[in-house]
Amino acid sequence: MFGERRFQKCDVQVYSSNEPSIALHRRLGFAEEGRRRRARYSRGRFDDELLFGMTVEEFAQRHGLVVSKP
Repeated sequence: MFGERRFQKCDVQVYSSNEPSIALHRRLGFAEEGRRRRARYSRGRFDDELLFGMTVEEFAQRHGLVVSKP
């Protein structure tokens, strides 16, 4: 997505009860950028919505992509 399609930013939303997905995105290098409190009610409880993001520069530094400037 960053290389071939030249995206500048990737954003992801994950519910706070989805701990495996939160751990995965942190391992991949996504930064937590925000939180929408009590965004969803499911199975008798409220979940926050965590907002994660990664820029092309962050991806390149972590995963070795050579970034060409537009």
